[in-house]
Amino acid sequence: MTRRTIRLAAVAIALSCTAAKAGPMGMGQRRGPAFLRQLFPPSLIMRQQGDIGLTAAQREAITKELAETQKAMLDVRWQLEEKTAALEKLLGAEKVDEAAALAQADEVVKLEDRMKRIRLGMLIRVKNLLTPAQQETLRKAQAEEPQGRRGGRSADGAADPAEP
Repeated sequence: MTRRTIRLAAVAIALSCTAAKAGPMGMGQRRGPAFLRQLFPPSLIMRQQGDIGLTAAQREAITKELAETQKAMLDVRWQLEEKTAALEKLLGAEKVDEAAALAQADEVVKLEDRMKRIRLGMLIRVKNLLTPAQQETLRKAQAEEPQGRRGGRSADGAADPAEP
């Protein structure tokens, strides 16, 4: 593998890591996969809770889902940071051990996929807590929201793990 190819691979991996940090499901300001529009970010539900008639039981269940997701995401983020740092170190060598670098890259990608799966599972469980009428109201609200309003940030400024 040439140095140029290795650099390109390193840049691609770095960009995918940056995209994962930029927003949930690897999205910053982009719309993301069409299938995600079938789900509702908890921040939208929170903003529309009065309009959709969210019950106390639903709110409690959604809050529980968010807390469990944030805990799971934190655990994976620690691992991801560790694996990404190890990959960076491997790629920083004068002569890169291709097999080791690719194996480490596989570990990084697995963790990124795990984060996406955790988020998607939470979004599915949250949607399943809503009635069909609530979902319809949220679909309309979602379509009317400006593009930038769809993403979210948590209290610590990090990308909100609860957003699709």
